[in-house]
Amino acid sequence: MEIYNINPNIRYAREHNNFKGVPYISKCYDCRLFYICSGRGYVVANGKKYNFADNHVLFFPPQTEYRFTVEYDDTTSVQVFNFDLTDKYFGDTKHLGTPPKEKFDKALAPLYELPREFNQIIVREDFFKINDSLNDCIELFIAKTKYYKEIASAILKKALLILLIEENSLGKNNKLITAVMEYINTNYSDVSLSNDTIAAHFNYHPYYLNKLIKNFTGKTIHQYIIFYRLRMAKDMLLTTDDDVNTIAWKVGFNSTSHFINTFHRRFGRTPYEYRQARSGY
Repeated sequence: MEIYNINPNIRYAREHNNFKGVPYISKCYDCRLFYICSGRGYVVANGKKYNFADNHVLFFPPQTEYRFTVEYDDTTSVQVFNFDLTDKYFGDTKHLGTPPKEKFDKALAPLYELPREFNQIIVREDFFKINDSLNDCIELFIAKTKYYKEIASAILKKALLILLIEENSLGKNNKLITAVMEYINTNYSDVSLSNDTIAAHFNYHPYYLNKLIKNFTGKTIHQYIIFYRLRMAKDMLLTTDDDVNTIAWKVGFNSTSHFINTFHRRFGRTPYEYRQARSGY
């Protein structure tokens, strides 16, 4: 198969909060994509060790043998996608699972030729650029609106192609970018957090710092702050009994209505609707 022929058939798309890893050597039937939203540890895949941390992406082709070890804490969150790279199985939505290596049944594995670009393990560090796309795929699989599989397939194809062409390196600004991201992740609940206050903290011009972060994440500083606040809000909606007013305040919104409107605009549902949908997933 050539790269232009890929048309992903997504079998499973979900974000796992409090992800604990896989304690045994498992073997996947279909392709796997893991986006590390938060957390760190390592994975041994086909006998090679790969360390991972926040915003790492890992792609495994079918029949990869792997075992995840996570430095477990309450913030560990991983997005998991199981899929075929061909529409040959588009009507098959069955989740094939991930058996231990010794229980792998080769007869269950989908049969098709992989593009050479995806016939190997791919690891990308600090890879923010596809996070919005992966979030959209997961939300589509929760909502199951008309043509959700077709739309999610197109979104995932774009993300996979970006995965192939983007470089890992942060360049000479590595330390500054890392420091700014950590500062935002630590202070997101501060309602006064902004491009100007962050630039002043690091003693850089707001325009320069904003451009630097946008080149790295694909988002302006303001967009990244909102993105991170919404991520934390989603976690709180699923892991706490806090009401919407409390969560809005905890994640740094200065009004509940602003929080609800922003959440609805981004995810197509209110925080309450999101909590109800995920609790019944």
